[in-house]
Amino acid sequence: MLRRESIRRWPSIALAVGLWIAFFPAEGQVERASLPQPLTLQSALTVSLESHPDLVPARARLQAAQIREMQVDASYGFDAFVELQPRASSRASNSDTDFQNDSRYGLVLDKRLTDFGRTTARKEAVRAEINARQAELIARQDQHLLDVMNRYFAVILADYAYRARNEQLALDYFRFSRMQERHERFEQFSELEVAEKEALYRKAYVNRHRADLERRLTRHELALTLGRPGELSSELQMPDLSVYLEREIPIYTEIVDQAIARSPIAQARRDDVAAARAKVDVAKKINSPVLSIQLEARDYYDTSFSSRDRYRANLKLIAPIFNGTARQETAVALAQLELFEKEAELVGAEFELREILLNLLAELQVGQAEINAAEAVENYRAYYQDRSRAMYEMEMSADFGDAQAAVAEAIFDMIRVEFQQAMRWARFDALLARPSLLIKE
Repeated sequence: MLRRESIRRWPSIALAVGLWIAFFPAEGQVERASLPQPLTLQSALTVSLESHPDLVPARARLQAAQIREMQVDASYGFDAFVELQPRASSRASNSDTDFQNDSRYGLVLDKRLTDFGRTTARKEAVRAEINARQAELIARQDQHLLDVMNRYFAVILADYAYRARNEQLALDYFRFSRMQERHERFEQFSELEVAEKEALYRKAYVNRHRADLERRLTRHELALTLGRPGELSSELQMPDLSVYLEREIPIYTEIVDQAIARSPIAQARRDDVAAARAKVDVAKKINSPVLSIQLEARDYYDTSFSSRDRYRANLKLIAPIFNGTARQETAVALAQLELFEKEAELVGAEFELREILLNLLAELQVGQAEINAAEAVENYRAYYQDRSRAMYEMEMSADFGDAQAAVAEAIFDMIRVEFQQAMRWARFDALLARPSLLIKE
Protein backbone atom coordinates (compact mmCIF):
# COMPACT_ATOMS: atom_id res chain seq x y z
CA MET A 1 0.00 0.00 0.00
CA LEU A 2 1.27 3.45 -0.89
CA ARG A 3 2.20 5.34 2.25
CA ARG A 4 1.15 8.95 2.64
CA GLU A 5 4.39 10.08 4.31
CA SER A 6 6.76 9.12 1.53
CA ILE A 7 6.89 7.00 -1.58
CA ARG A 8 9.88 4.95 -2.58
CA ARG A 9 11.62 6.22 -5.69
CA TRP A 10 11.96 3.70 -8.51
CA PRO A 11 15.52 3.70 -9.82
CA SER A 12 15.33 2.53 -13.43
CA ILE A 13 13.22 2.11 -16.53
CA ALA A 14 13.51 -1.64 -16.08
CA LEU A 15 10.78 -1.34 -13.47
CA ALA A 16 8.27 -0.89 -16.29
CA VAL A 17 8.89 -4.53 -17.11
CA GLY A 18 8.65 -5.37 -13.43
CA LEU A 19 5.28 -3.63 -13.20
CA TRP A 20 3.94 -5.72 -16.09
CA ILE A 21 5.23 -8.96 -14.59
CA ALA A 22 3.88 -8.09 -11.14
CA PHE A 23 0.36 -7.43 -12.31
CA PHE A 24 0.09 -9.66 -15.37
CA PRO A 25 2.15 -12.76 -14.53
CA ALA A 26 2.38 -15.61 -16.97
CA GLU A 27 -0.08 -18.39 -16.40
CA GLY A 28 1.26 -20.83 -13.87
CA GLN A 29 4.27 -18.64 -13.08
CA VAL A 30 2.96 -17.26 -9.78
CA GLU A 31 0.85 -19.25 -7.33
CA ARG A 32 -0.94 -17.06 -4.85
CA ALA A 33 -1.99 -18.32 -1.45
CA SER A 34 -5.67 -19.07 -1.06
CA LEU A 35 -7.88 -16.69 0.85
CA PRO A 36 -7.91 -17.41 4.59
CA GLN A 37 -10.94 -19.18 6.03
CA PRO A 38 -12.82 -17.72 7.69
CA LEU A 39 -12.11 -14.51 5.82
CA THR A 40 -11.60 -11.42 7.98
CA LEU A 41 -12.12 -7.85 6.86
CA GLN A 42 -8.49 -6.99 7.57
CA SER A 43 -7.30 -9.90 5.40
CA ALA A 44 -9.66 -8.85 2.62
CA LEU A 45 -8.39 -5.26 2.69
CA THR A 46 -4.76 -6.39 2.65
CA VAL A 47 -5.22 -8.93 -0.14
CA SER A 48 -7.12 -6.47 -2.32
CA LEU A 49 -4.10 -4.15 -2.59
CA GLU A 50 -1.73 -6.84 -3.81
CA SER A 51 -2.56 -7.11 -7.48
CA HIS A 52 -5.98 -5.78 -8.36
CA PRO A 53 -6.06 -4.47 -11.96
CA ASP A 54 -7.96 -1.33 -10.93
CA LEU A 55 -4.79 -0.07 -9.24
CA VAL A 56 -2.44 -0.76 -12.16
CA PRO A 57 -3.27 2.35 -14.27
CA ALA A 58 -2.62 4.73 -11.35
CA ARG A 59 0.65 2.99 -10.55
CA ALA A 60 1.67 3.07 -14.21
CA ARG A 61 0.96 6.82 -14.44
CA LEU A 62 3.12 7.38 -11.37
CA GLN A 63 5.95 5.37 -12.83
CA ALA A 64 5.66 7.19 -16.17
CA ALA A 65 6.07 10.51 -14.33
CA GLN A 66 9.14 9.15 -12.54
CA ILE A 67 10.62 8.03 -15.85
CA ARG A 68 10.07 11.52 -17.26
CA GLU A 69 12.04 12.87 -14.31
CA MET A 70 14.89 10.55 -15.26
CA GLN A 71 14.72 11.93 -18.80
CA VAL A 72 15.09 15.46 -17.46
CA ASP A 73 18.06 14.44 -15.30
CA ALA A 74 19.66 12.75 -18.29
CA SER A 75 19.79 16.04 -20.22
CA TYR A 76 22.88 16.95 -18.15
CA GLY A 77 24.61 13.64 -18.76
CA PHE A 78 27.50 12.92 -21.13
CA ASP A 79 26.85 12.17 -24.79
CA ALA A 80 29.56 10.16 -26.52
CA PHE A 81 29.56 9.38 -30.23
CA VAL A 82 31.88 8.33 -33.02
CA GLU A 83 32.11 10.65 -36.00
CA LEU A 84 33.14 9.15 -39.37
CA GLN A 85 33.67 11.43 -42.38
CA PRO A 86 34.71 9.64 -45.60
CA ARG A 87 35.44 12.60 -47.88
CA ALA A 88 37.40 13.81 -50.89
CA SER A 89 38.51 17.40 -51.41
CA SER A 90 40.27 19.59 -53.96
CA ARG A 91 42.49 22.00 -52.11
CA ALA A 92 42.60 25.61 -53.24
CA SER A 93 46.32 25.74 -52.34
CA ASN A 94 47.17 23.19 -55.02
CA SER A 95 45.31 23.96 -58.25
CA ASP A 96 47.03 21.18 -60.21
CA THR A 97 45.69 18.43 -57.99
CA ASP A 98 42.29 16.78 -58.42
CA PHE A 99 40.19 15.42 -55.56
CA GLN A 100 42.23 13.71 -52.88
CA ASN A 101 41.30 11.48 -49.96
CA ASP A 102 40.61 13.76 -47.01
CA SER A 103 38.78 11.31 -44.71
CA ARG A 104 38.74 11.59 -40.93
CA TYR A 105 37.18 10.02 -37.89
CA GLY A 106 36.99 10.87 -34.24
CA LEU A 107 35.46 10.35 -30.81
CA VAL A 108 33.40 13.23 -29.38
CA LEU A 109 32.23 13.72 -25.76
CA ASP A 110 29.55 16.35 -25.23
CA LYS A 111 28.11 17.61 -21.94
CA ARG A 112 25.65 20.39 -21.25
CA LEU A 113 26.86 22.70 -18.50
CA THR A 114 23.81 24.93 -18.14
CA ASP A 115 20.73 26.07 -20.01
CA PHE A 116 20.16 28.99 -17.64
CA GLY A 117 17.13 27.65 -15.76
CA ARG A 118 15.19 25.76 -18.42
CA THR A 119 16.02 22.28 -17.07
CA THR A 120 15.42 23.49 -13.51
CA ALA A 121 11.91 24.53 -14.52
CA ARG A 122 11.36 21.19 -16.27
CA LYS A 123 12.53 19.47 -13.08
CA GLU A 124 10.03 21.44 -10.99
CA ALA A 125 7.24 20.53 -13.40
CA VAL A 126 7.96 16.83 -13.38
CA ARG A 127 8.39 16.71 -9.59
CA ALA A 128 5.00 18.35 -9.16
CA GLU A 129 3.55 15.85 -11.61
CA ILE A 130 5.02 12.97 -9.60
CA ASN A 131 3.45 14.36 -6.44
CA ALA A 132 0.08 14.64 -8.22
CA ARG A 133 0.24 11.04 -9.45
CA GLN A 134 1.21 9.87 -5.95
CA ALA A 135 -1.83 11.62 -4.47
CA GLU A 136 -4.07 10.14 -7.16
CA LEU A 137 -2.74 6.66 -6.40
CA ILE A 138 -3.50 7.15 -2.71
CA ALA A 139 -7.03 8.28 -3.58
CA ARG A 140 -7.50 5.27 -5.86
CA GLN A 141 -6.26 2.89 -3.17
CA ASP A 142 -8.60 4.46 -0.61
CA GLN A 143 -11.55 4.12 -2.98
CA HIS A 144 -10.65 0.50 -3.63
CA LEU A 145 -10.55 -0.21 0.11
CA LEU A 146 -13.98 1.37 0.44
CA ASP A 147 -15.24 -0.89 -2.35
CA VAL A 148 -13.85 -3.93 -0.53
CA MET A 149 -15.50 -2.89 2.73
CA ASN A 150 -18.81 -2.36 0.98
CA ARG A 151 -18.66 -5.77 -0.75
CA TYR A 152 -17.56 -7.49 2.47
CA PHE A 153 -20.46 -5.97 4.39
CA ALA A 154 -22.83 -6.91 1.56
CA VAL A 155 -21.94 -10.59 1.97
CA ILE A 156 -22.62 -10.55 5.72
CA LEU A 157 -25.87 -8.65 5.23
CA ALA A 158 -26.94 -11.14 2.57
CA ASP A 159 -26.36 -13.99 5.04
CA TYR A 160 -28.42 -12.29 7.75
CA ALA A 161 -31.13 -11.37 5.25
CA TYR A 162 -31.30 -15.02 4.20
CA ARG A 163 -31.73 -16.09 7.84
CA ALA A 164 -34.52 -13.57 8.35
CA ARG A 165 -36.28 -14.60 5.13
CA ASN A 166 -35.87 -18.27 6.00
CA GLU A 167 -37.39 -17.63 9.43
CA GLN A 168 -40.37 -15.91 7.81
CA LEU A 169 -40.72 -18.71 5.25
CA ALA A 170 -40.80 -21.35 7.95
CA LEU A 171 -43.47 -19.40 9.81
CA ASP A 172 -45.65 -18.79 6.74
CA TYR A 173 -45.34 -22.39 5.60
CA PHE A 174 -46.30 -23.69 9.03
CA ARG A 175 -49.39 -21.49 9.09
CA PHE A 176 -50.39 -22.42 5.55
CA SER A 177 -49.93 -26.17 6.04
CA ARG A 178 -51.77 -26.14 9.36
CA MET A 179 -54.71 -24.19 7.95
CA GLN A 180 -54.82 -26.38 4.84
CA GLU A 181 -54.85 -29.54 6.96
CA ARG A 182 -57.66 -28.23 9.16
CA HIS A 183 -59.62 -27.15 6.13
CA GLU A 184 -59.32 -30.58 4.53
CA ARG A 185 -59.99 -32.56 7.71
CA PHE A 186 -62.44 -30.41 9.60
CA GLU A 187 -63.48 -27.68 7.13
CA GLN A 188 -62.54 -25.27 9.88
CA PHE A 189 -61.31 -22.56 7.48
CA SER A 190 -62.67 -21.37 4.15
CA GLU A 191 -60.87 -21.77 0.81
CA LEU A 192 -60.37 -18.01 0.73
CA GLU A 193 -58.48 -18.09 4.02
CA VAL A 194 -56.38 -21.02 2.87
CA ALA A 195 -55.59 -19.24 -0.41
CA GLU A 196 -54.52 -16.16 1.52
CA LYS A 197 -52.05 -18.16 3.61
CA GLU A 198 -50.75 -19.95 0.54
CA ALA A 199 -50.15 -16.61 -1.20
CA LEU A 200 -48.17 -15.40 1.81
CA TYR A 201 -46.17 -18.62 1.85
CA ARG A 202 -45.39 -18.44 -1.89
CA LYS A 203 -44.28 -14.82 -1.55
CA ALA A 204 -42.07 -15.71 1.41
CA TYR A 205 -40.54 -18.53 -0.66
CA VAL A 206 -39.69 -16.10 -3.46
CA ASN A 207 -38.11 -13.72 -0.94
CA ARG A 208 -36.06 -16.53 0.58
CA HIS A 209 -34.98 -17.74 -2.87
CA ARG A 210 -33.97 -14.21 -3.85
CA ALA A 211 -32.00 -13.85 -0.62
CA ASP A 212 -30.21 -17.14 -1.30
CA LEU A 213 -29.20 -15.98 -4.78
CA GLU A 214 -28.04 -12.70 -3.26
CA ARG A 215 -25.67 -14.63 -1.00
CA ARG A 216 -23.97 -16.16 -4.04
CA LEU A 217 -23.96 -12.95 -6.03
CA THR A 218 -22.36 -10.89 -3.24
CA ARG A 219 -19.64 -13.52 -2.77
CA HIS A 220 -18.78 -13.40 -6.46
CA GLU A 221 -18.67 -9.60 -6.32
CA LEU A 222 -16.38 -9.70 -3.28
CA ALA A 223 -14.04 -12.16 -5.02
CA LEU A 224 -13.78 -9.84 -8.03
CA THR A 225 -13.08 -6.82 -5.83
CA LEU A 226 -10.32 -8.78 -4.10
CA GLY A 227 -8.79 -9.64 -7.47
CA ARG A 228 -9.58 -13.33 -6.88
CA PRO A 229 -12.36 -14.20 -9.34
CA GLY A 230 -13.98 -17.53 -8.54
CA GLU A 231 -12.55 -17.77 -5.00
CA LEU A 232 -15.76 -17.64 -2.99
CA SER A 233 -15.48 -17.36 0.78
CA SER A 234 -17.97 -19.60 2.51
CA GLU A 235 -17.56 -17.92 5.89
CA LEU A 236 -16.84 -14.30 6.75
CA GLN A 237 -15.95 -13.16 10.23
CA MET A 238 -18.01 -10.36 11.72
CA PRO A 239 -15.66 -7.33 11.97
CA ASP A 240 -15.12 -5.33 15.13
CA LEU A 241 -16.33 -1.85 14.16
CA SER A 242 -16.07 -0.28 17.59
CA VAL A 243 -13.24 1.98 16.33
CA TYR A 244 -15.79 3.62 14.05
CA LEU A 245 -18.99 3.45 16.08
CA GLU A 246 -17.56 5.05 19.22
CA ARG A 247 -16.24 8.20 17.54
CA GLU A 248 -17.60 11.68 17.99
CA ILE A 249 -18.88 13.48 14.92
CA PRO A 250 -16.80 16.62 14.22
CA ILE A 251 -18.24 20.04 13.42
CA TYR A 252 -18.13 21.07 9.76
CA THR A 253 -16.56 24.48 10.31
CA GLU A 254 -13.80 22.96 12.42
CA ILE A 255 -12.84 20.23 9.96
CA VAL A 256 -13.42 21.66 6.47
CA ASP A 257 -10.08 23.48 6.17
CA GLN A 258 -8.21 20.39 7.30
CA ALA A 259 -10.09 18.28 4.78
CA ILE A 260 -9.23 20.63 1.92
CA ALA A 261 -5.58 20.70 2.99
CA ARG A 262 -5.22 16.92 3.35
CA SER A 263 -7.58 15.43 0.77
CA PRO A 264 -5.59 13.38 -1.78
CA ILE A 265 -7.83 14.59 -4.63
CA ALA A 266 -7.39 18.24 -3.70
CA GLN A 267 -3.66 17.68 -3.22
CA ALA A 268 -3.40 16.11 -6.66
CA ARG A 269 -5.12 19.13 -8.21
CA ARG A 270 -2.77 21.51 -6.33
CA ASP A 271 0.23 19.60 -7.61
CA ASP A 272 -1.22 19.73 -11.14
CA VAL A 273 -1.41 23.52 -10.79
CA ALA A 274 2.21 23.62 -9.61
CA ALA A 275 3.27 21.48 -12.58
CA ALA A 276 1.34 23.68 -15.02
CA ARG A 277 2.89 26.83 -13.54
CA ALA A 278 6.38 25.33 -13.93
CA LYS A 279 5.57 24.45 -17.56
CA VAL A 280 4.79 28.10 -18.21
CA ASP A 281 8.30 28.92 -16.97
CA VAL A 282 9.70 26.18 -19.21
CA ALA A 283 7.91 27.66 -22.22
CA LYS A 284 9.26 31.15 -21.45
CA LYS A 285 12.81 29.74 -21.41
CA ILE A 286 12.45 27.66 -24.56
CA ASN A 287 14.92 29.93 -26.38
CA SER A 288 17.32 30.35 -23.49
CA PRO A 289 21.07 29.97 -24.21
CA VAL A 290 22.81 26.62 -23.80
CA LEU A 291 26.39 26.36 -22.59
CA SER A 292 28.14 23.05 -23.23
CA ILE A 293 31.59 21.58 -23.44
CA GLN A 294 32.95 19.20 -26.11
CA LEU A 295 36.04 17.02 -25.92
CA GLU A 296 37.25 15.64 -29.27
CA ALA A 297 39.87 13.12 -30.30
CA ARG A 298 40.35 12.82 -34.08
CA ASP A 299 42.55 11.15 -36.66
CA TYR A 300 43.00 12.14 -40.31
CA TYR A 301 44.04 10.38 -43.48
CA ASP A 302 46.18 13.39 -44.41
CA THR A 303 47.95 14.91 -41.40
CA SER A 304 50.15 17.31 -43.34
CA PHE A 305 48.18 20.36 -42.21
CA SER A 306 49.11 21.91 -38.90
CA SER A 307 45.52 23.09 -38.31
CA ARG A 308 44.27 19.54 -37.90
CA ASP A 309 44.17 19.03 -34.16
CA ARG A 310 44.24 15.52 -32.79
CA TYR A 311 42.73 16.66 -29.49
CA ARG A 312 40.45 19.57 -28.85
CA ALA A 313 38.34 21.01 -26.03
CA ASN A 314 35.49 23.35 -27.03
CA LEU A 315 33.39 25.55 -24.78
CA LYS A 316 30.26 26.26 -26.80
CA LEU A 317 27.49 28.80 -26.14
CA ILE A 318 24.37 28.71 -28.30
CA ALA A 319 22.22 31.82 -27.84
CA PRO A 320 19.23 32.17 -30.18
CA ILE A 321 18.83 35.69 -31.59
CA PHE A 322 15.80 35.44 -33.83
CA ASN A 323 13.13 32.80 -34.44
CA GLY A 324 10.47 33.54 -37.04
CA THR A 325 8.25 30.57 -36.17
CA ALA A 326 6.75 32.14 -32.98
CA ARG A 327 7.65 28.93 -31.21
CA GLN A 328 8.09 30.55 -27.81
CA GLU A 329 4.91 32.64 -28.01
CA THR A 330 2.71 29.68 -28.92
CA ALA A 331 4.32 27.45 -26.28
CA VAL A 332 3.76 30.07 -23.57
CA ALA A 333 0.14 30.61 -24.64
CA LEU A 334 -0.61 26.88 -24.56
CA ALA A 335 1.09 26.46 -21.18
CA GLN A 336 -0.90 29.37 -19.72
CA LEU A 337 -4.15 27.87 -21.00
CA GLU A 338 -3.25 24.59 -19.32
CA LEU A 339 -2.51 26.50 -16.11
CA PHE A 340 -5.93 28.20 -16.22
CA GLU A 341 -7.58 24.81 -16.74
CA LYS A 342 -5.75 23.21 -13.79
CA GLU A 343 -6.59 26.17 -11.53
CA ALA A 344 -10.26 25.80 -12.43
CA GLU A 345 -10.10 22.06 -11.71
CA LEU A 346 -8.58 22.83 -8.30
CA VAL A 347 -11.36 25.26 -7.39
CA GLY A 348 -13.96 22.76 -8.60
CA ALA A 349 -12.37 19.96 -6.56
CA GLU A 350 -12.42 22.12 -3.42
CA PHE A 351 -16.08 23.04 -3.98
CA GLU A 352 -16.98 19.40 -4.48
CA LEU A 353 -15.00 18.43 -1.39
CA ARG A 354 -16.90 20.93 0.74
CA GLU A 355 -20.22 19.55 -0.48
CA ILE A 356 -19.18 15.93 0.06
CA LEU A 357 -17.96 16.69 3.59
CA LEU A 358 -21.11 18.59 4.49
CA ASN A 359 -23.36 15.76 3.29
CA LEU A 360 -21.17 13.14 4.93
CA LEU A 361 -21.31 14.79 8.35
CA ALA A 362 -25.09 15.09 8.04
CA GLU A 363 -25.29 11.40 7.13
CA LEU A 364 -23.16 10.54 10.16
CA GLN A 365 -25.57 12.36 12.44
CA VAL A 366 -28.58 10.62 10.89
CA GLY A 367 -26.71 7.31 11.03
CA GLN A 368 -26.10 7.68 14.76
CA ALA A 369 -29.81 8.28 15.27
CA GLU A 370 -30.58 5.21 13.17
CA ILE A 371 -28.28 3.10 15.33
CA ASN A 372 -30.01 4.30 18.49
CA ALA A 373 -33.40 3.53 16.96
CA ALA A 374 -32.27 0.09 15.79
CA GLU A 375 -30.94 -0.70 19.27
CA ALA A 376 -34.28 0.26 20.79
CA VAL A 377 -36.18 -1.92 18.30
CA GLU A 378 -33.82 -4.84 18.90
CA ASN A 379 -34.30 -4.57 22.68
CA TYR A 380 -38.06 -4.37 22.26
CA ARG A 381 -38.14 -7.40 19.98
CA ALA A 382 -35.99 -9.37 22.43
CA TYR A 383 -38.34 -8.57 25.31
CA TYR A 384 -41.35 -9.35 23.14
CA GLN A 385 -39.83 -12.68 22.15
CA ASP A 386 -39.25 -13.61 25.79
CA ARG A 387 -42.85 -12.78 26.65
CA SER A 388 -44.18 -14.66 23.63
CA ARG A 389 -42.09 -17.70 24.54
CA ALA A 390 -43.45 -17.68 28.08
CA MET A 391 -47.06 -17.30 26.91
CA TYR A 392 -46.56 -19.97 24.25
CA GLU A 393 -45.29 -22.39 26.87
CA MET A 394 -48.41 -21.65 28.94
CA GLU A 395 -50.55 -22.10 25.78
CA MET A 396 -51.90 -18.58 26.16
CA SER A 397 -50.64 -17.18 22.83
CA ALA A 398 -49.62 -18.44 19.43
CA ASP A 399 -47.50 -15.53 18.13
CA PHE A 400 -44.13 -16.93 19.19
CA GLY A 401 -43.21 -17.52 15.55
CA ASP A 402 -43.97 -13.89 14.72
CA ALA A 403 -41.74 -12.80 17.58
CA GLN A 404 -38.84 -14.94 16.32
CA ALA A 405 -39.17 -13.56 12.79
CA ALA A 406 -39.33 -10.01 14.14
CA VAL A 407 -36.15 -10.57 16.19
CA ALA A 408 -34.30 -11.86 13.12
CA GLU A 409 -35.42 -8.80 11.16
CA ALA A 410 -34.37 -6.47 13.99
CA ILE A 411 -30.90 -8.04 14.14
CA PHE A 412 -30.55 -7.60 10.38
CA ASP A 413 -31.55 -3.92 10.60
CA MET A 414 -29.12 -3.33 13.46
CA ILE A 415 -26.19 -4.81 11.55
CA ARG A 416 -27.19 -2.89 8.42
CA VAL A 417 -27.20 0.54 10.08
CA GLU A 418 -23.90 -0.20 11.85
CA PHE A 419 -22.29 -1.18 8.54
CA GLN A 420 -23.61 1.97 6.89
CA GLN A 421 -22.20 4.11 9.69
CA ALA A 422 -18.82 2.37 9.46
CA MET A 423 -18.75 3.04 5.72
CA ARG A 424 -19.43 6.73 6.35
CA TRP A 425 -16.55 6.95 8.82
CA ALA A 426 -14.26 5.11 6.40
CA ARG A 427 -15.17 7.61 3.67
CA PHE A 428 -14.49 10.43 6.13
CA ASP A 429 -11.03 9.06 6.91
CA ALA A 430 -10.25 8.64 3.21
CA LEU A 431 -11.34 12.22 2.60
CA LEU A 432 -8.76 13.43 5.14
CA ALA A 433 -6.03 11.06 3.90
CA ARG A 434 -6.07 9.09 7.15
CA PRO A 435 -4.96 5.45 7.08
CA SER A 436 -7.60 2.76 7.32
CA LEU A 437 -8.29 1.83 10.94
CA LEU A 438 -8.92 -1.78 9.89
CA ILE A 439 -5.47 -2.42 8.38
CA LYS A 440 -2.60 -3.04 10.78
CA GLU A 441 0.66 -1.84 9.25
